[in-house]
Amino acid sequence: MPVLLSIVVPVHGVEQFLPRCLDSILKDQTATDFEVVAVDDLSPDGCGAILDEYAARDPRLRVLHLTENQGLGGARTAALPQVTGEYLWFVDSDDWLPDGALDAVLAEVRKKDVDVLLTGFDHVYPDGSTEPNPWRHLLAGSPLERPEGATLREHPAILQTVLSVWNKVFRRAYLDSLDVAFGRGYYEDISVTYPALLAAPHLRYLDRSCYNYRRGRPGAITATASPKHADAFVQYDAIFAFLDRHPELADLRTLVFDRTVKQALTVYDSPGLVPTELRKEFFRRITAHFAEHRPPGYRYPGGLRGIQYRLAARGARLPYDELRRTGRLSRSLRRPR
Repeated sequence: MPVLLSIVVPVHGVEQFLPRCLDSILKDQTATDFEVVAVDDLSPDGCGAILDEYAARDPRLRVLHLTENQGLGGARTAALPQVTGEYLWFVDSDDWLPDGALDAVLAEVRKKDVDVLLTGFDHVYPDGSTEPNPWRHLLAGSPLERPEGATLREHPAILQTVLSVWNKVFRRAYLDSLDVAFGRGYYEDISVTYPALLAAPHLRYLDRSCYNYRRGRPGAITATASPKHADAFVQYDAIFAFLDRHPELADLRTLVFDRTVKQALTVYDSPGLVPTELRKEFFRRITAHFAEHRPPGYRYPGGLRGIQYRLAARGARLPYDELRRTGRLSRSLRRPR
């Protein structure tokens, strides 16, 4: 029987965190007009058994066991034919919902005039400390809190906030209409979140913490050195392919381009993410991104960021690294390498 909200939970290698995630949805909430579809992505630990145990006790939870590991994007995609909800929420299995969060989200989507609902959240660190949504100041008090919501064109600061999928609730029919898909590997969700935010007639923000996002755990993408950080460029290509299919969004192309360059350079700059032997190739990919996707008539940002972007566009990796390290450019390092 159809429900108002389907929560999709991809699961792999998180048996120590999974019970808290499931309990926060199934036990710690009073809401009933929802379902949970959990995807056991060929988890190597006891996650599959935990899911089956919970599903045997609660009919609101259904479990899909994959026979091949698909990654976060593939697991979410595998769940979509199984869900019945009018709205979709993709919750990561190492995170959890605060008390009352599900009730609050359901109350918002019952208003029906929302294509994507953005929620507040907290970062939670291994020592138990928390940090409120650091981008709240860009959303609270904005047009996104109007009953009818707003578009990204009306409030472009949305693109300066977190663009992950977990604090966004999507109207299923709207998401299907976009003809987009989760990618494979790292940063798999931005090929969905960017298009969904760019094209939505009705975006709304719920100024309440509805999600506890676990930061700094071992194995998390933001704390792991891996060649898979270069997967971001495939997702960028998918985002710009979406823009190519939607010329009515052409005026937003520069905003998207600036945001993708900022993310790529942040990954490059963050210690311990791009392996040392791959840094030269990663920077080359940033330069190629400039060449392929820079909008016509593009104007560089001002100040230090503009200098960094120019160096990245030229492929001037050593001058860029020197600027990052010392805050200045020596004359001998100003030619591209």
